[in-house]
Amino acid sequence: MNHSLSSSADLSAHCLVESYASASAHASEIDTLAREKHTHGCHSLPPRFLRHADEQTVIGMHSIIQAMAADTQDSRDICNDAVVAATCLGGQPSAARTMIGLREKGPVAVTPHIVPQCSLHSVASAASVGFGMHGPNFGVGGGPHAPAEGFLLALTLAPMLAKNSPSSRIWLVCTGWDQQPCLDAAGILTNDPICRGMTFVLKPEMAQTHEETQPYIQFSSQKNTPSPHILPVDGRLKELCEQFETGTCTTIAITDTCTIEISPLSPNQLSSRSNQLALQKEAA
Repeated sequence: MNHSLSSSADLSAHCLVESYASASAHASEIDTLAREKHTHGCHSLPPRFLRHADEQTVIGMHSIIQAMAADTQDSRDICNDAVVAATCLGGQPSAARTMIGLREKGPVAVTPHIVPQCSLHSVASAASVGFGMHGPNFGVGGGPHAPAEGFLLALTLAPMLAKNSPSSRIWLVCTGWDQQPCLDAAGILTNDPICRGMTFVLKPEMAQTHEETQPYIQFSSQKNTPSPHILPVDGRLKELCEQFETGTCTTIAITDTCTIEISPLSPNQLSSRSNQLALQKEAA
């Protein structure tokens, strides 16, 4: 990751967090999750849309559906919304199995769809095609610094969207493994790690006029950062998820002098989220 910021970057960029959701599943559960009906209100994925998608795309799309369910403005049009998808080592198990099939059966066993399905842009393109989000769509990251790059790009986009498309929002989707998947020579997983995804629905603002109880993200200077919970630029997604959901103000270090501050959910939002998760478990 480039640890220098352009002098023209708008460090006053600011986004409200209008909705948030996380999702996680063991690798052994991903196939079942991909075959579930992914729908909320008027938004739904076509049948079998995720049947060939990699694990992180499945969990990322599932977290988007959960964020739609938690969105207080779920009736608004999302066709001009932007998507920023930050994946950490996405598509590796699927790509590895494809290479094994190529070695054992030749080119006939390899689908050309493996490229878009396992690429850096897989989650962003799936959200764009599946849900009709046709604003700017980006896939960023690739390595352990993916969440930091995702937040950085979202805040970089924010001033432009706030000025030119005030009704548009940014769907920031971060995905990754808690532990790296391991495959044997036959392409079978020898462990069962958790794949994790979190979606932030961000509303860019021209000015910081939010209520103190409303979560937000913004650039901040390290020397002015009040949070003792500073995650390194390559911090684990699990830690970020846990800190945000437990009401901990979190900061991600971008450079030696610049950070991104993430305000947490309020106590009422945390309580509402817990109740919602309990209802979802009962319904399941």
